[in-house]
Amino acid sequence: MRIIFNGTIMALKLGIGSKTGVGVDIGSNSIKVLELSKSGRKYYIDALDIIDLPAGAVSGGTVNDGASAASYLKSSFSKLGISEKKVAIGIPCKHVIIKTIEMPKMKAKEVDSSIYYEAQRYITYDMNEVFLDYIILGDSPNDAGSNLIMIVAGKKDIIENQMDFIHQCGLNPNIVDVDCIALENMFNFNYPEEFDELTAIIKIGASETNVHVLQKGVNLFRRDIPIGGMNITEEIAKKFQIDVNEAENIKIGNMGNRGGDFKADYSIYLNMILSRVTSEIQRTIDYFAANNDKQYPKKVYLTGGSSKLPGILEDIETKINIPVVSINPFRNLLFRQNIADDKSHFFAVAVGLALRGAE
Repeated sequence: MRIIFNGTIMALKLGIGSKTGVGVDIGSNSIKVLELSKSGRKYYIDALDIIDLPAGAVSGGTVNDGASAASYLKSSFSKLGISEKKVAIGIPCKHVIIKTIEMPKMKAKEVDSSIYYEAQRYITYDMNEVFLDYIILGDSPNDAGSNLIMIVAGKKDIIENQMDFIHQCGLNPNIVDVDCIALENMFNFNYPEEFDELTAIIKIGASETNVHVLQKGVNLFRRDIPIGGMNITEEIAKKFQIDVNEAENIKIGNMGNRGGDFKADYSIYLNMILSRVTSEIQRTIDYFAANNDKQYPKKVYLTGGSSKLPGILEDIETKINIPVVSINPFRNLLFRQNIADDKSHFFAVAVGLALRGAE
């Protein structure tokens, strides 16, 4: 990949990729670490970890408390025995503009020299405040003499903030990806049988819910819904007048010694909150279909830290009338050792990042 920085092309992926890839997914509530190694055509999970962060350490993709977060990440690498210093990180999709355009077929050097000026027609950010990259997707279906090119423009301050944090940890961010692209790459790797099908991926994360529609390995549509697990926790805390830590414990099923009346009230309230999330998902899928010849995805794949909340999968399936299943990001990966994978739904992005590093 490349980044265009103030008109100068510089390498985004530095050095030659090793057969070991380490993905570091920096989220609002936690950092997910996953190390993969490649042997022949097989990929192995060597280590993984979820690092819970103090409130406010990371918000909206920005690392606010680098010293604290760095100490946690260093301890995780030490505990896991990860010696690889080159890591792949992902920038939240909401800080990135992604556009697919058509350009006449030309030599690689000609694309490099013209993409910056072409991108100015599509990127709404100040071009001096972004890193710009592109990927040639292949032939245009509309013009045999043109290529489809995906342009990616990421906010420079967010990228530099995360790179500075990784350097603070004594690591080298040799790959900077985008969360949503890493998620899609993970899916394409694990579910190759869905390549030709119109398929949706829904990631319910800490701060937002992302809806993707794919076909033939290419993204056709993305939408970010500004509701996530943290919003749900905060609403629970406000409703029942408890602190957010207690609300988070209740959300993940730790009710303690609370009685039946509380559990009944909580269940009703949680279902009401989740219904708002699933209704937004329904509207998003309907919007895509309305603008694409009434084509609906054949199947929906669900992931993210809040995707395991009780009833959410079934509610989505009922509303959109499409089969919904949970993604297994470890589906085509092997384990080097006996590693607990009961929290696999947290690692979809980290797997996509680590796969890039192990290419």
